[in-house]
Amino acid sequence: MSIDRLAEQQIRLHEARRKHLDALIEKIRSRLEGHPRQAEHEAALAELVARRDRLQVQIDELRMQHPDDWHEEIEKAGLMGLWDILARDLEALLEKLGD
Repeated sequence: MSIDRLAEQQIRLHEARRKHLDALIEKIRSRLEGHPRQAEHEAALAELVARRDRLQVQIDELRMQHPDDWHEEIEKAGLMGLWDILARDLEALLEKLGD
């Protein structure tokens, strides 16, 4: 498999994880309305959304680089692990809202 294909595969994996996070965020938003601890959970969600946005910026910057450089950057930054941690945190918040 060529480096271009491997790099593109990594980007597709990141995009799939981002879409999963976006779905969790929307699910949380739909459950916040009228929740007794709405303000607290909205603050937590805002922080998680900011983390998601920062991670997306890293992915967007990675796309602008030459594919030969992607693998090293992905490994160095541990971006897949960051997506997973963020998903775990979103799922914990969703659980608090009564999934």
